[in-house]
Amino acid sequence: MEFWRTVLDLARRKRVGFPLVGLALLGAVAVFFLVPPRYLASTSMVLTTPPAGGTTDPAKPPGRSNPLLQFSDGLRTTAGILILSMNTEAVAAELGVVKDGPVELTINDGRTNPGMLGILMNGPFVYVEVRSDSADLSRAVMARTQSRLRAELIRRQETLGAPVSTFIGLVEVVPPAYPVVDRSGTWKAMGGAAFLVVVLGLGAAYAVERRRVFRHSSSGGGRPEEPSPATGATPQNRDGADQGDREEEQESGEECEGRKEQTV
Repeated sequence: MEFWRTVLDLARRKRVGFPLVGLALLGAVAVFFLVPPRYLASTSMVLTTPPAGGTTDPAKPPGRSNPLLQFSDGLRTTAGILILSMNTEAVAAELGVVKDGPVELTINDGRTNPGMLGILMNGPFVYVEVRSDSADLSRAVMARTQSRLRAELIRRQETLGAPVSTFIGLVEVVPPAYPVVDRSGTWKAMGGAAFLVVVLGLGAAYAVERRRVFRHSSSGGGRPEEPSPATGATPQNRDGADQGDREEEQESGEECEGRKEQTV
Protein backbone atom coordinates (compact mmCIF):
# COMPACT_ATOMS: atom_id res chain seq x y z
CA MET A 1 0.00 0.00 0.00
CA GLU A 2 2.84 2.38 0.77
CA PHE A 3 4.22 1.86 -2.73
CA TRP A 4 0.95 2.77 -4.43
CA ARG A 5 0.43 5.76 -2.14
CA THR A 6 3.84 7.03 -3.13
CA VAL A 7 3.14 6.46 -6.82
CA LEU A 8 -0.20 8.28 -6.67
CA ASP A 9 1.40 11.13 -4.76
CA LEU A 10 4.09 11.41 -7.44
CA ALA A 11 1.50 11.37 -10.21
CA ARG A 12 -0.35 14.29 -8.57
CA ARG A 13 2.75 16.45 -8.46
CA LYS A 14 2.90 19.06 -11.20
CA ARG A 15 6.61 18.46 -11.76
CA VAL A 16 5.94 14.75 -12.42
CA GLY A 17 2.39 14.24 -13.68
CA PHE A 18 2.20 16.96 -16.35
CA PRO A 19 5.59 16.17 -17.96
CA LEU A 20 4.71 12.46 -18.07
CA VAL A 21 1.40 13.16 -19.83
CA GLY A 22 3.21 15.34 -22.36
CA LEU A 23 5.90 12.71 -22.98
CA ALA A 24 3.24 10.00 -23.38
CA LEU A 25 1.42 12.07 -26.01
CA LEU A 26 4.67 12.79 -27.83
CA GLY A 27 5.55 9.08 -27.81
CA ALA A 28 2.13 8.14 -29.20
CA VAL A 29 2.40 10.74 -31.98
CA ALA A 30 5.90 9.53 -32.86
CA VAL A 31 4.67 5.93 -33.11
CA PHE A 32 1.76 7.05 -35.32
CA PHE A 33 4.20 8.44 -37.89
CA LEU A 34 6.83 5.71 -37.52
CA VAL A 35 4.52 2.67 -37.83
CA PRO A 36 3.40 2.31 -41.46
CA PRO A 37 -0.30 1.70 -42.18
CA ARG A 38 -1.48 -1.78 -43.16
CA TYR A 39 -3.74 -2.49 -46.12
CA LEU A 40 -6.54 -5.00 -45.70
CA ALA A 41 -8.14 -7.01 -48.49
CA SER A 42 -10.80 -9.64 -47.80
CA THR A 43 -13.33 -11.80 -49.58
CA SER A 44 -16.01 -14.31 -48.62
CA MET A 45 -16.73 -17.38 -50.77
CA VAL A 46 -19.21 -20.22 -50.48
CA LEU A 47 -19.24 -23.77 -51.87
CA THR A 48 -22.14 -24.71 -54.13
CA THR A 49 -23.50 -28.02 -55.43
CA PRO A 50 -23.70 -28.58 -59.19
CA PRO A 51 -27.04 -27.89 -60.89
CA ALA A 52 -27.47 -31.56 -61.86
CA GLY A 53 -26.79 -32.81 -58.34
CA GLY A 54 -24.01 -34.88 -56.89
CA THR A 55 -24.74 -38.06 -58.89
CA THR A 56 -24.79 -38.75 -62.60
CA ASP A 57 -27.96 -40.07 -64.19
CA PRO A 58 -28.54 -43.48 -62.53
CA ALA A 59 -30.46 -44.65 -65.63
CA LYS A 60 -27.23 -44.46 -67.62
CA PRO A 61 -24.77 -46.87 -66.07
CA PRO A 62 -22.47 -46.56 -64.46
CA GLY A 63 -24.05 -43.97 -62.17
CA ARG A 64 -21.28 -42.30 -60.18
CA SER A 65 -21.40 -39.76 -57.36
CA ASN A 66 -19.10 -37.07 -56.07
CA PRO A 67 -17.47 -38.52 -52.90
CA LEU A 68 -17.23 -35.05 -51.35
CA LEU A 69 -21.03 -34.80 -51.41
CA GLN A 70 -21.63 -38.10 -49.65
CA PHE A 71 -21.07 -36.71 -46.13
CA SER A 72 -24.06 -35.76 -44.01
CA ASP A 73 -22.90 -32.15 -44.37
CA GLY A 74 -20.81 -32.51 -47.49
CA LEU A 75 -20.26 -28.89 -48.43
CA ARG A 76 -19.17 -27.82 -44.96
CA THR A 77 -16.84 -30.81 -44.75
CA THR A 78 -15.34 -29.88 -48.10
CA ALA A 79 -14.89 -26.29 -46.95
CA GLY A 80 -13.05 -27.54 -43.85
CA ILE A 81 -10.79 -29.71 -46.03
CA LEU A 82 -9.97 -26.73 -48.24
CA ILE A 83 -9.20 -24.49 -45.25
CA LEU A 84 -6.92 -27.08 -43.66
CA SER A 85 -5.05 -27.71 -46.91
CA MET A 86 -4.47 -23.99 -47.48
CA ASN A 87 -3.16 -23.30 -43.96
CA THR A 88 0.21 -24.93 -44.47
CA GLU A 89 3.66 -23.35 -44.72
CA ALA A 90 4.26 -24.87 -48.16
CA VAL A 91 1.11 -23.33 -49.63
CA ALA A 92 1.82 -20.00 -47.91
CA ALA A 93 5.30 -19.92 -49.42
CA GLU A 94 3.82 -20.56 -52.88
CA LEU A 95 1.49 -17.62 -52.37
CA GLY A 96 4.35 -15.33 -51.32
CA VAL A 97 3.65 -15.37 -47.59
CA VAL A 98 6.60 -16.08 -45.28
CA LYS A 99 6.82 -16.17 -41.51
CA ASP A 100 7.40 -12.71 -39.95
CA GLY A 101 7.16 -11.22 -43.45
CA PRO A 102 5.27 -8.14 -44.68
CA VAL A 103 2.13 -10.13 -45.56
CA GLU A 104 -0.36 -11.74 -43.18
CA LEU A 105 -2.76 -14.29 -44.71
CA THR A 106 -5.85 -15.61 -42.92
CA ILE A 107 -8.04 -18.38 -44.32
CA ASN A 108 -10.90 -19.72 -42.21
CA ASP A 109 -14.67 -20.19 -42.14
CA GLY A 110 -15.35 -16.54 -41.28
CA ARG A 111 -15.00 -16.68 -37.50
CA THR A 112 -12.58 -13.71 -37.58
CA ASN A 113 -15.06 -11.58 -39.55
CA PRO A 114 -17.64 -9.95 -37.22
CA GLY A 115 -20.10 -9.64 -40.11
CA MET A 116 -20.24 -13.42 -40.58
CA LEU A 117 -20.60 -14.53 -36.96
CA GLY A 118 -24.38 -14.89 -37.23
CA ILE A 119 -24.39 -17.05 -40.39
CA LEU A 120 -21.47 -19.42 -39.82
CA MET A 121 -23.80 -22.35 -39.09
CA ASN A 122 -25.88 -21.75 -42.23
CA GLY A 123 -23.36 -22.32 -44.98
CA PRO A 124 -19.95 -23.67 -46.04
CA PHE A 125 -18.04 -20.39 -46.18
CA VAL A 126 -14.38 -19.77 -46.92
CA TYR A 127 -13.11 -16.40 -45.73
CA VAL A 128 -9.81 -14.95 -46.97
CA GLU A 129 -8.09 -11.93 -45.44
CA VAL A 130 -4.78 -10.38 -46.52
CA ARG A 131 -2.88 -7.67 -44.63
CA SER A 132 0.22 -6.02 -46.01
CA ASP A 133 2.22 -2.79 -46.02
CA SER A 134 1.39 -2.36 -49.71
CA ALA A 135 -2.03 -2.20 -51.35
CA ASP A 136 -0.73 -3.73 -54.58
CA LEU A 137 0.88 -6.61 -52.68
CA SER A 138 -2.38 -7.29 -50.83
CA ARG A 139 -4.29 -7.46 -54.12
CA ALA A 140 -1.70 -9.75 -55.70
CA VAL A 141 -1.70 -12.20 -52.79
CA MET A 142 -5.50 -12.18 -52.71
CA ALA A 143 -5.70 -13.06 -56.40
CA ARG A 144 -3.18 -15.89 -56.02
CA THR A 145 -5.02 -17.24 -52.99
CA GLN A 146 -8.39 -17.35 -54.75
CA SER A 147 -6.87 -19.05 -57.77
CA ARG A 148 -5.16 -21.61 -55.55
CA LEU A 149 -8.39 -22.34 -53.66
CA ARG A 150 -10.26 -23.13 -56.88
CA ALA A 151 -7.39 -25.23 -58.22
CA GLU A 152 -7.17 -27.17 -54.94
CA LEU A 153 -10.91 -27.86 -54.99
CA ILE A 154 -10.77 -29.18 -58.56
CA ARG A 155 -7.63 -31.26 -57.87
CA ARG A 156 -9.18 -33.03 -54.89
CA GLN A 157 -12.35 -33.89 -56.81
CA GLU A 158 -10.33 -35.23 -59.74
CA THR A 159 -8.19 -37.30 -57.35
CA LEU A 160 -11.34 -38.86 -55.90
CA GLY A 161 -12.64 -39.66 -59.39
CA ALA A 162 -15.73 -37.50 -59.19
CA PRO A 163 -17.53 -36.88 -62.51
CA VAL A 164 -16.99 -33.40 -63.90
CA SER A 165 -20.74 -32.81 -63.94
CA THR A 166 -20.84 -33.24 -60.17
CA PHE A 167 -17.98 -30.90 -59.34
CA ILE A 168 -18.53 -28.54 -56.41
CA GLY A 169 -18.21 -24.85 -57.26
CA LEU A 170 -16.66 -21.96 -55.30
CA VAL A 171 -18.61 -18.72 -55.67
CA GLU A 172 -17.71 -15.26 -54.33
CA VAL A 173 -20.31 -13.90 -51.94
CA VAL A 174 -18.38 -10.69 -51.29
CA PRO A 175 -15.82 -10.05 -54.04
CA PRO A 176 -12.52 -8.51 -52.96
CA ALA A 177 -12.59 -4.73 -53.22
CA TYR A 178 -9.59 -2.41 -53.32
CA PRO A 179 -7.56 -2.83 -50.09
CA VAL A 180 -8.50 -0.37 -47.36
CA VAL A 181 -6.19 1.21 -44.82
CA ASP A 182 -6.22 -0.62 -41.51
CA ARG A 183 -4.72 1.28 -38.55
CA SER A 184 -5.78 -1.07 -35.78
CA GLY A 185 -2.17 -2.13 -35.27
CA THR A 186 -1.06 1.52 -35.22
CA TRP A 187 -3.56 2.40 -32.49
CA LYS A 188 -2.41 -0.53 -30.39
CA ALA A 189 1.23 0.50 -30.82
CA MET A 190 0.38 4.09 -29.84
CA GLY A 191 -1.40 2.92 -26.68
CA GLY A 192 1.49 0.64 -25.79
CA ALA A 193 4.04 3.43 -26.28
CA ALA A 194 2.08 5.87 -24.12
CA PHE A 195 1.63 3.28 -21.37
CA LEU A 196 5.34 2.41 -21.45
CA VAL A 197 6.34 6.07 -21.14
CA VAL A 198 4.07 6.55 -18.12
CA VAL A 199 5.31 3.38 -16.40
CA LEU A 200 8.98 4.18 -16.97
CA GLY A 201 8.49 7.80 -15.92
CA LEU A 202 6.72 6.89 -12.68
CA GLY A 203 9.34 4.21 -11.99
CA ALA A 204 12.17 6.72 -12.43
CA ALA A 205 10.38 9.29 -10.25
CA TYR A 206 9.76 6.68 -7.56
CA ALA A 207 13.42 5.62 -7.59
CA VAL A 208 14.56 9.25 -7.23
CA GLU A 209 12.10 9.84 -4.39
CA ARG A 210 13.19 6.75 -2.47
CA ARG A 211 16.85 7.69 -2.93
CA ARG A 212 16.19 11.18 -1.58
CA VAL A 213 14.34 9.80 1.45
CA PHE A 214 17.14 7.30 2.10
CA ARG A 215 19.81 9.97 1.98
CA HIS A 216 17.80 12.26 4.25
CA SER A 217 17.25 9.51 6.83
CA SER A 218 20.89 8.42 6.66
CA SER A 219 22.06 11.95 7.53
CA GLY A 220 19.86 11.89 10.66
CA GLY A 221 17.91 15.00 9.75
CA GLY A 222 14.58 13.47 8.97
CA ARG A 223 13.94 11.09 11.87
CA PRO A 224 12.50 12.55 15.15
CA GLU A 225 14.13 11.48 18.40
CA GLU A 226 12.22 8.87 20.33
CA PRO A 227 10.92 9.82 23.80
CA SER A 228 12.43 8.18 26.84
CA PRO A 229 10.28 5.33 28.10
CA ALA A 230 10.76 6.48 31.72
CA THR A 231 10.05 10.19 31.47
CA GLY A 232 8.24 10.46 28.12
CA ALA A 233 10.62 13.25 27.04
CA THR A 234 13.10 13.32 24.19
CA PRO A 235 16.84 13.15 24.95
CA GLN A 236 17.23 16.86 24.23
CA ASN A 237 14.37 17.78 26.57
CA ARG A 238 15.75 15.47 29.23
CA ASP A 239 19.18 17.10 29.04
CA GLY A 240 17.57 20.53 29.33
CA ALA A 241 15.56 19.42 32.36
CA ASP A 242 18.69 18.00 34.06
CA GLN A 243 20.57 21.24 33.45
CA GLY A 244 17.68 23.24 34.93
CA ASP A 245 17.69 21.03 38.05
CA ARG A 246 21.42 21.59 38.51
CA GLU A 247 20.96 25.35 38.20
CA GLU A 248 18.20 25.30 40.83
CA GLU A 249 20.38 23.27 43.23
CA GLN A 250 23.26 25.74 42.74
CA GLU A 251 20.99 28.74 43.46
CA SER A 252 19.59 27.08 46.60
CA GLY A 253 23.17 26.38 47.79
CA GLU A 254 24.15 30.03 47.31
CA GLU A 255 21.09 31.18 49.27
CA CYS A 256 22.03 28.90 52.23
CA GLU A 257 25.57 30.29 52.31
CA GLY A 258 24.24 33.85 52.28
CA ARG A 259 22.00 33.11 55.26
CA LYS A 260 24.91 31.61 57.22
CA GLU A 261 27.02 34.73 56.63
CA GLN A 262 24.18 36.98 57.86
CA THR A 263 23.80 34.87 61.00
CA VAL A 264 27.50 35.13 61.81
